[in-house]
Amino acid sequence: MENNKIHILGVRIDLLTIAQINQLIIEQASKPYHHPMIVFKPYVEFLSLASRNNNIKDLINSSDINVADSTAVAWAASYLYGRPATRWGLISLFSSLAFRLQSKGWLTQIVPEQMSGVDQTKPLLGRANQLKLKVGIVGGPKDTTALSHSLEDRYKDIQLQCWSGFFDTADEAELVNRIADSQLDILFCAMGFPRQEKFIIKHKDALKSKVIIGEGGSFDYDQLGGAIKRSPALLRKLHLEWFWRLALQPKRLRRQFAIPSFIKKVYSEKKRIK
Repeated sequence: MENNKIHILGVRIDLLTIAQINQLIIEQASKPYHHPMIVFKPYVEFLSLASRNNNIKDLINSSDINVADSTAVAWAASYLYGRPATRWGLISLFSSLAFRLQSKGWLTQIVPEQMSGVDQTKPLLGRANQLKLKVGIVGGPKDTTALSHSLEDRYKDIQLQCWSGFFDTADEAELVNRIADSQLDILFCAMGFPRQEKFIIKHKDALKSKVIIGEGGSFDYDQLGGAIKRSPALLRKLHLEWFWRLALQPKRLRRQFAIPSFIKKVYSEKKRIK
């Protein structure tokens, strides 16, 4: 661990709090445009795919900030780099998952603040609203009308524009031009991994946005204008938000298979660095 950065399965994770991340974003968004700041939010699926695909790993590591998104990433950081040093072995692995995971002090000793995409984005939008920034969202539902209206009701001073993430390759250049014409302070790309990250890196200069964030599914939640109710605070405290989302959307079961694979890969990495 050096310079407030660690690597998990080859992916750089920046060890910043929500307040620190959002301050860096707001500072960049408040300056005249020179070049974009790129922010990604790697979670389990990102890291598992990156561990076996160098192109994806390089893609994620090309960002300016990689946010530690999810309890699983915070667990991996403490398991690999935390104190007391975790011994390599199945008993220690089980202990970290069954017992240490419930200790906030253990879980946040490397990643300074447990968070998900919503936890970081909601206060960021509040800051953007105070400063009356120009914000854009590309992604989300085919019809972005309901999302736009919901966010405009909550953040009345943001200059908001939304574009659907359902577009054909033939229409991509036109979409990029329309976004560029908006001269955004912050652009959220919410098209899912790795499509959104590839879109961002491919067009980062052409988009003419000061900050570009790979947002994932945050705008699906009711806290950010979506239709999905976020899990109760108790489930979030017990690190069971994934279970709530799965209960609401059983089709996500296949995605949850990435978690055991991720744990296995982190376990193997621990053996290499012990």
